[in-house]
Order: sequence, then C-alpha cells, then structure tokens
Amino acid sequence: MIFEQLKQKKYPSDAAFDTIYPKKYQDHSARHFTPVRIAVKASRLLVDSPADRILDIGSGVGKFCSIGSCITGAQFYGVEKRKILTNVSNRIKKTHQLKNAHFINDDFTNLDFEQFNGIYFFNSFHEHFDETCVLDETSKVSLAVYKKYHENLMTKLNECRTGTRLVTYYTFKNKIPSSFRFIDANETKLLKFYIKK
Repeated sequence: MIFEQLKQKKYPSDAAFDTIYPKKYQDHSARHFTPVRIAVKASRLLVDSPADRILDIGSGVGKFCSIGSCITGAQFYGVEKRKILTNVSNRIKKTHQLKNAHFINDDFTNLDFEQFNGIYFFNSFHEHFDETCVLDETSKVSLAVYKKYHENLMTKLNECRTGTRLVTYYTFKNKIPSSFRFIDANETKLLKFYIKK
C-alpha cells in the first residue's frame, strides 16, 4: 500500500502515487497537485508535534493533506471550494483509513485561521490568472478574482496567531503579508518557509 511505503520513508514517484486518483485528475497532477517529495518536506517544516493542526488552502484532491497526515501524525485540514474534489479527497481518506486527514468543502475565507498553527499554500488562485492553468469548467480566468483572492489571503494570514508556521510553493513573497517573517527556502527557491511574528 502506498501510504505504508510513505510511513517507511519509501517515497513513491508522483506517477505511482497518483494512481489512487481518477484518471482525469492524474492528468492534472503535475500542474495542480503538490509533488510527493515537496509534500514530505513541507509537512516536516509545518509540524512540530502530533497535536498540530495544519490547513491546506485550496486542497484539490487532498494529496498534500493525505501525505502530511500519514507521515507526521498531525491533523491536516484541506479546504476546497469544489465539492467534487472534496468528495474525491474523502473517498481516498476512507479507502486508505487516513484518520488525521480532514476535508472541508468551503471557501477558505469562512475559516477561523486562529484554529491552525500551520498553513500550506500552493498558489491555488493561479488558475484565475492563467488560462493554461484552468483545472475544470468551474474555473474562470479573471484578474479581478485573482487579485481579490490574494487580498483575502493577506487578511486571513494576518489573523493567524504569533508563531504560526507558513509554507508556500510557487508563491511570490509579495503575496505574503509582512506580519510573517521569511525563514528559509529550498534549493529551487520554490518552497518557502515563514513564521508569524
């Protein structure tokens, strides 16, 4: 089983991992879903103890939360506005008995960010900016929507408690509020780590 491999620190390729998802989502994985090795690294940056509560903004089919909850034992929450994707995530959770992964069908602005001590963000708004990045028919390219989502993200991140950890992937620093202190980045500079001041 793929999650048993993860627990044993045997990391599958993305192609192998993604076979747990319907084919139409496998085809979008490289562009839209966190790679296995990035999910492992990001999870370890975010989690300090099994009591931690981590939020993934725009969780898609739940790949990051599934991996993070499996390898750390912490509670991972994915918020996703598309019900069809939340349904896929919950099927994977049930099939693979991922007790620490939780999926919420909602807009992230409706959540209380003070309830989380770790936030993960893989530029889930980009599909509103780039027509080559559209995931499905519910996606609409709109610069106004893209800007509004980023404004909302700034507001919600400012609500986080002091000490909250933030990891971003493919996200510019200028999209992160100054209330977060930049700590480090990986070798490609695509994965960035911050802590709320």
